[in-house]
Amino acid sequence: MTAALILPPTEDSFRRVAGLPLLQRSALAALRAGFAPVRVLATTQRAGVEALVRGDARLRRLELVTELSQIGEGCVAVLPSDCVVAASTLDRVRSVPADDCAVLFDGTGGAAILVCDAARLQSTTPGDAVAVLRLLEGVARTAQHISLDGTPCLRVTSSADVARAEQALGARLRAESAASDGPLAHWIDRCLSLRISRWLVAHTQLRPNQITVIGTAVGLMAAAFLATGTYASGVVGALLFWCAVVIDGCDGEVARLTFQDSAFGQKFDVITDNIVHAAIFLGLGVGMYRRDPDGQAVLLLALLLGGFALNLVVTYFFLVRRPDFARDDRAPGTWRGRMRQRLLRLFEAAMNRDFAYLIVLLALINRLDWFLWGTAIGTYAFALLLVLVYRWGNNGEHLGC
Repeated sequence: MTAALILPPTEDSFRRVAGLPLLQRSALAALRAGFAPVRVLATTQRAGVEALVRGDARLRRLELVTELSQIGEGCVAVLPSDCVVAASTLDRVRSVPADDCAVLFDGTGGAAILVCDAARLQSTTPGDAVAVLRLLEGVARTAQHISLDGTPCLRVTSSADVARAEQALGARLRAESAASDGPLAHWIDRCLSLRISRWLVAHTQLRPNQITVIGTAVGLMAAAFLATGTYASGVVGALLFWCAVVIDGCDGEVARLTFQDSAFGQKFDVITDNIVHAAIFLGLGVGMYRRDPDGQAVLLLALLLGGFALNLVVTYFFLVRRPDFARDDRAPGTWRGRMRQRLLRLFEAAMNRDFAYLIVLLALINRLDWFLWGTAIGTYAFALLLVLVYRWGNNGEHLGC
């Protein structure tokens, strides 16, 4: 199944959900899920549909048809024009083979996606939306039903429905990021960033990369405050860094909500994250030196730089040049295998940004130097453990051994 057909638009089809009209969102989701061609049965609201296509270059592949006889052959997914669907929803629809039978994917509030052979829809060529809907109802009565629980698919006909739809899209984003977020990021940061992201897409024209720049600026401002070396500036800097972490989640959320995510945006986000992290450590070190010039700040900074350099070399050698050594889906069968798996999970957890909360806590108790000492020691421990995990893998102690 490769084709998708969006039913005749209504006034509700142009309600905005997370910054995009429903019809535009459905078309972009279908294109993202790999449907081709994606057609709109534009027997109504044609001027509005054409305006959407002119205003979004991503919709240039959208085809407008006026009769069901124009939808071609094979299986076709029939999408309502007044429902919010995510690309993940349509991925699930595409994954179920329909063959010659009809399958009805049931959403929320009467929303449904029908998959059937195009020939069943071409038995007549109705010219108005009411006739089309009657024809589809007849096909749906004999269809196999599959629930779409867990993926967004709900009808939107009111302002209350818009709020529910945006909450469903946000919950989906939160679930998709759960594997990479730390516990605090998942339960606190992500809840805050999703609220901010919903407001941004509804009330601003900010693009994801612009949000990345804003977050980077806040992070660099945090580093400047940390470099001052006073208690008050340390607390302010720590709180600003936490704000930067929250904003860092918004750029990706806005990108996915508005289908503006790109390979460049992902790389730009990673690069700016590393710039902010380096600035934060530098700011902490300078602040420590300003607070106690005769102390051990210089030694600590030297240890940190050495640890970062060592980690850069080890990470490049094991994770960039030999990325497959950490990828093994088999269950661990030995003590070393289980320990290796735990260490790999520990490495993954260490890469999340929950440490922002630790910085805030240490700033409040005036012990930011503890974070620097812990990081300095941790970089060497990380490199040593990574070498140990690699040696276990090379000695045949793979996860499944």
